[in-house]
Amino acid sequence: MLKKPIVYIIFLITILIGGGLLYGVNQLLRGSGKEYIVELRKDGFYPGELIIRTGDTVTFTSSRPEAFWPASDPHPIHDYLSALDPGRPVPPDNEWSYTFQAPGTWRYHDHLEVSSRGEITVLNVDSNLEDTAAVVPGKYCEGKCFDELIKHIVKKEGIEAAYAFFTKKFASGKLPAACHWTAHQIGEAAYEIFREGETFPITYATSYCAYGFYHGFLESLLRENPDVDYALSFCERVEEQLGERGLWNCYHGIGHGFTEDPPDPLVWGDFEAMIKPGIEMCEFLFGDSFRDLSLCLTGVFTVPAGFALEGKYGLSLDLEDPFTYCQSQPYRYHKACYGEFAPKLANIIDSDFSRLPKYIEKIKDEKTRRLVLWVVPSVMMERDIMNNDHSSYIYGCRENFTGRLRNICFGGAILGFFPHGEPERQYVKLLRFCASGAWSSDEQELCYAEALRQMRQRYTHEKMNKICELVPSTYQRHCLKQHFEAIYNDPSFDEISIQ
Repeated sequence: MLKKPIVYIIFLITILIGGGLLYGVNQLLRGSGKEYIVELRKDGFYPGELIIRTGDTVTFTSSRPEAFWPASDPHPIHDYLSALDPGRPVPPDNEWSYTFQAPGTWRYHDHLEVSSRGEITVLNVDSNLEDTAAVVPGKYCEGKCFDELIKHIVKKEGIEAAYAFFTKKFASGKLPAACHWTAHQIGEAAYEIFREGETFPITYATSYCAYGFYHGFLESLLRENPDVDYALSFCERVEEQLGERGLWNCYHGIGHGFTEDPPDPLVWGDFEAMIKPGIEMCEFLFGDSFRDLSLCLTGVFTVPAGFALEGKYGLSLDLEDPFTYCQSQPYRYHKACYGEFAPKLANIIDSDFSRLPKYIEKIKDEKTRRLVLWVVPSVMMERDIMNNDHSSYIYGCRENFTGRLRNICFGGAILGFFPHGEPERQYVKLLRFCASGAWSSDEQELCYAEALRQMRQRYTHEKMNKICELVPSTYQRHCLKQHFEAIYNDPSFDEISIQ
């Protein structure tokens, strides 16, 4: 609750544990009910790291002149410890308190200035000092603290080590977080290193999981320091190392970064006002190129689409027509807007293919209809990627769509293996998918043709040669040359006039 400041005794006894400064361990008393103060100062939260016991209360205050908003990671959904969130900005002359009941290492941030971060380690009330090994990042961390462990590895061992740990967890079948989301967290952690003056290499690993790294990195960079020239020069470096796909995802990250999260309270409930700064920046940077403009706009629209799904900041999704916000946009924005609201449709139908046709049929524009049907199955695959049998996608597409739409549905499922599958080994489950006995002969041909086309865009020529050895001889002609028209290939969208 919010309350006026009162006088507290602050215990700030510092000891060195595991290379970081942690406060208060030696003075922790048996029992609970102690109270601590964490103050948001000009240079961040102080103390930045704190150790307490279950039942202890932390009061968050600020010496800054503006409102603040302490909230649990991850930004912006705050679901690691959802109760650690006042739900609204705290006025600068007020404070907010929270009593910790769950042991663990809980990271938090200022929701209004995400670069300000802190960490509170909560021990069981009867625990010994040695018990900290179980909750300090880098030790035994599973479930919701997986993201924090990934970030810890980035800081201590580097980006490549974080990806290596992630892929090891993926291979073990015990992955507690989605591939793209994890790459996003690695990007955020890399920015924290970058802002402290360190550099990092733009390696191939940063392209994993649909380039989530660049979404997280640029979002953090631009929200703290909206330097357009630097962002564009950084994207040029990405293109030099990773090619055109890297550049596209970098542009998406720029759109992310210029869209406020959280939005100014003055624009809550006003979709148009929320997207206006990002729209204007994307138009300024890429207004003469529909393709690049659309890539940037996807980063803009994905932010309020997330708000609407969660029912936050005065936005909500119409469960009968989740594309309502897009319908009022200029047609040249439709590709980006529908493409970013389409993943929310996967949530609405709860990944039930039988519920999808009624939404597809409501979309009058044929190009937009095909785009949404391409996106939804690919998003649904995130939930099912750890399974070994994905035949439900074959039956779901076949039973609910016909003709070209059925093929596009198949293609969306195939696409889903790449952003959500094990980095560099997506082909393993994808080839198993294409080998399924659930396909008809024509459908199976299509699966191998599209799967191999997608692989050629992502894997090296040498790697493709090895993969082709695993492909049945009947379909090997698709390995190194496209014999089928791409399932989803709609260049007419990109020919829309930018006037």
